[in-house]
Amino acid sequence: MNTFMAIMSQLFWGVTIGALEAAFATVARGAIAAIGLGGAGWWVVRRRRAKRADKD
Repeated sequence: MNTFMAIMSQLFWGVTIGALEAAFATVARGAIAAIGLGGAGWWVVRRRRAKRADKD
C-alpha cells in the first residue's frame, strides 16, 4: 500500500506541475502576442502620422 501511495503522490505532483506549466505557457504566449500586436499597431499609427505630417 505504501508503494501505491508513493506512485499516486508522484503522479499527482507530475500532473499538477504539468498543468501549471501549460497554464503559464498559455499566458506567456498571450502576453507576447498582445505585446507584438500592440507594437505593430503603434508602429503603423506612427508611420501614418509621419506621412500626414510630411504631406502638410
